[in-house]
Amino acid sequence: MYSVSSSFLSRATSKTAPWSRKFLIGSSDYTNRVLSWPVIARRWDDVVPSTVTIDLSNADQMFNFFLPDGTLLNTNCTLQMGFTDEYLSLMSGTIDALRYKNEVVSLTLINKFKKLSDRIIGDLTSPAIYTNSDYMVHDLAWYVCTSHSGLSALTSTNNPDIDYASFTSWSSVFSADNVRINARFTGNVASAMLKKIAELTQSAIWVENDKLKFMRFTIADSAAMSFDDSATIGGTQTMDARSLLNRCYVGAAYNVTSMTYGITVSNADSSSISRYGAKERIVKEETIWYVDSASALNLAQRKVLIGREIFPRLVIDAPLQGIHLSIGDCIVVVDAQIGVSDSFRIMEEAISMDSGKKTYIADQSQYQNGFRLDYSALDSSDVLT
Repeated sequence: MYSVSSSFLSRATSKTAPWSRKFLIGSSDYTNRVLSWPVIARRWDDVVPSTVTIDLSNADQMFNFFLPDGTLLNTNCTLQMGFTDEYLSLMSGTIDALRYKNEVVSLTLINKFKKLSDRIIGDLTSPAIYTNSDYMVHDLAWYVCTSHSGLSALTSTNNPDIDYASFTSWSSVFSADNVRINARFTGNVASAMLKKIAELTQSAIWVENDKLKFMRFTIADSAAMSFDDSATIGGTQTMDARSLLNRCYVGAAYNVTSMTYGITVSNADSSSISRYGAKERIVKEETIWYVDSASALNLAQRKVLIGREIFPRLVIDAPLQGIHLSIGDCIVVVDAQIGVSDSFRIMEEAISMDSGKKTYIADQSQYQNGFRLDYSALDSSDVLT
């Protein structure tokens, strides 16, 4: 969640809120040159550097100053939204590409985490090996971000690249569970490896406030905001059986030489299997792997816990009263038309700076404030809270 003042929140809830947008190149304000504003989107499990394109008026050749010097593309640009006395920085980054056509110049911006996609870890002849010890998950993630990607290694909340408060909280989860891994990198892209760590730990890693944020969701958090029929533009609720997973196998103790696993663990939910039939998946990785059965079981249990039921998924369009909300925040949604009145966790978001609308994609797979009975012998599908 973005940190904003109470005055900001109060004004944001108004249907006639005087929203203001701003576009900066360096410290220069070019807001009055913008012809079309972008949509800025994020999702919980994707650390690929994000890009947006913004069109600017160049009738007077104002932006031709980029042409003689390619290094100027490294100038930091910022997209902001809010009120004239307080703005949220929705995206900050450098120019990845320029396109001049007639009287318009199109700037494609990429956030500073481009470093994660520009860097590779190890190579085929000199791999980066993390097998001489059993590494904690967060230690390997830290090495990928800092030693291999060039992000700041400052171990305080002053770190300009990593949200250190969220990182330490995330680290404590795996320290408590003693989850350990090994890795062998042979020219792997750093962003792909960070995404793999997220997948192997059922974690969220995303960019917020121009920093990498880390989180492993707890089963229930308090709701940060409520949306009812009057506060939304539209909504869709879906139920998708393809998300079911009630038996999970996870490989561990991978042998690089023989390319085999010394351990395979499994976890199953018999109640879910009885109701839906077996929905199985195996997790086996040859780049990053668990070293022991306890560590592997941690993932198997988590995946089954989240996948054992068909949880509702919502797509909600709303004005910008929740602009300060972000990935991982929990919301209450009440919409009689689509038959929903419950709590959900935001897993994806998209802000249209052009239309002044925010889209939330939220689900209950990682927010369970109730428990479902095994109703196979009953005539009800109620959820008790």
